[in-house]
Amino acid sequence: MIEAMHIQRYEVMEKPPGQITASGTDFAALFGDAAAAQAPAAPRSASPGDTTGNPTHTLPGTQPTLGAPDVQDWLTSYYTEQGDASAAQASYVPAQGAGNNYPSGSVYGPDQIFAQALANQDGQGFATLAGDNPAEFTSQLPGIPSTQAQQQFDQRLALENLGRLQSGQPIDTTAYWSDPGPITTGGVTYTSQELGYAGPGQSSGPQPIYISTSNQLQGSDKFSVPGYNGTVSGLQPDRYYTLQQLEKAGLPPGQADGQFHPGSWTETPSV
Repeated sequence: MIEAMHIQRYEVMEKPPGQITASGTDFAALFGDAAAAQAPAAPRSASPGDTTGNPTHTLPGTQPTLGAPDVQDWLTSYYTEQGDASAAQASYVPAQGAGNNYPSGSVYGPDQIFAQALANQDGQGFATLAGDNPAEFTSQLPGIPSTQAQQQFDQRLALENLGRLQSGQPIDTTAYWSDPGPITTGGVTYTSQELGYAGPGQSSGPQPIYISTSNQLQGSDKFSVPGYNGTVSGLQPDRYYTLQQLEKAGLPPGQADGQFHPGSWTETPSV
């Protein structure tokens, strides 16, 4: 059921949001500067596998800024790729009285706007089937946060991807707000692109899939793959894998990827 797939996808990719709070439903303000100025990010600590203790993180001097995301265009493109174009017409607008998963000061990435739109569609559908209040299953869409919150998210994602590269795992392809800059550690420099940057607000590819010990089938060396049919074997659990790696490990190929896709943004060059 497509609703269940969306909920599973949203739960897997979601960065922990702030606490849910009551909020109005001024839809015209959804894409404004949603986050108030917050305290600067804490000093970065060494990532797993770092040999120097303090990676050198160089931010670019000039970066483009983001305009407003076109949620409906993204939904249309997403569902067309999934072979269910009519589903794009389901309302992603939060129900009257819905709370807000993203209060002022929350740190989150661009993908969360589209993830919440999908979650709202699923919430509306579930509430209709259950005869329940849709306000309990939808949330205000996050807006574009403050520059400080954007930088904090980008720094965290860059350091997480540095750790994944050093441990031989696929990087998190979630979109950055802007170019995080290169990181030099242990005499090795990792470029923005190696750390997953593909442009302002753009995901660099399908999300890698986490295989945990809970996916292991009892009494065998096989693992189920979240969101897909079939099993894989010969893998080390509690690691991330690309879909191609899982297909080589036995997952039947040709299945719908079920992954989150890049969003649609209006880019405005910085002056």
